Amino acid sequence: MDEKNKVRLKYYECNMTKGQHMLAYLFFSVMIGVVLFIYYRFIPVAVIGGFIIGIWQEKNYSQTVTKRRQEKLRLQFKEFLEIISISISGGSGRSMENAVEDSLRELQMIYNQDSDIVREIALIVSDYRHAGIPMVKGFEELGERSDIDDVLSFAAIYKTIEGKTSDFGYIIAQTRDIIKDKVEIAMEIQTEINSAKSEAYMMLVLPLVLVIMMSTMGSGFMDSLFTTAIGRIAATVGVICTFVSYVIATRAAEIDV
Repeated sequence: MDEKNKVRLKYYECNMTKGQHMLAYLFFSVMIGVVLFIYYRFIPVAVIGGFIIGIWQEKNYSQTVTKRRQEKLRLQFKEFLEIISISISGGSGRSMENAVEDSLRELQMIYNQDSDIVREIALIVSDYRHAGIPMVKGFEELGERSDIDDVLSFAAIYKTIEGKTSDFGYIIAQTRDIIKDKVEIAMEIQTEINSAKSEAYMMLVLPLVLVIMMSTMGSGFMDSLFTTAIGRIAATVGVICTFVSYVIATRAAEIDV
């Protein structure tokens, strides 16, 4: 394994690079600046507001990236459980260690070499082969670093039944089925959430579209919005309502299963 793949990531922390943080910050600053300019038609407000609010939005985005990576690893771990369950249930006295080592080859065919599940299983196998570290310890560590309940539950079950029962394969299969059902339910809920979020974002964009259309119709119909005190107040109320609506839509979609 190369040095890159030996890094033991903490998946509950943000693992974006400084360059990725900077690009995300610049993108959101520009987008927010454009929105503010649509409402105010005043460049200093758009620039300053964009850079200030961009800080908050970049942090929000980095948290989203972290959660998505955890969820992706969770789905990959489900696939890993499918593989080892089939391997162990095949009989021939196959041990958990054999099944995990074999699963690495299959995972490499399903995912690329840089995928999180391939790197993590490769670390567990490498520790077992070269350092004599029991695989159960590797799964416990992965559970702690990923902060994923499914991985933690599997590690706890593995530790409890290792070498203590002849029904090892059956218990692993049952564990797989429980985690599989949980993941499928979570995916169904996430699909519904994504649909609702899309509708909410469309409603957030609609006021911007109306302002743009009405301000480009000519005859000075929207001039008062950009030049008078009452217009500025109305624009500020619109910006606040848009921001609050975005926060509510984002927070309401954060459901843990």
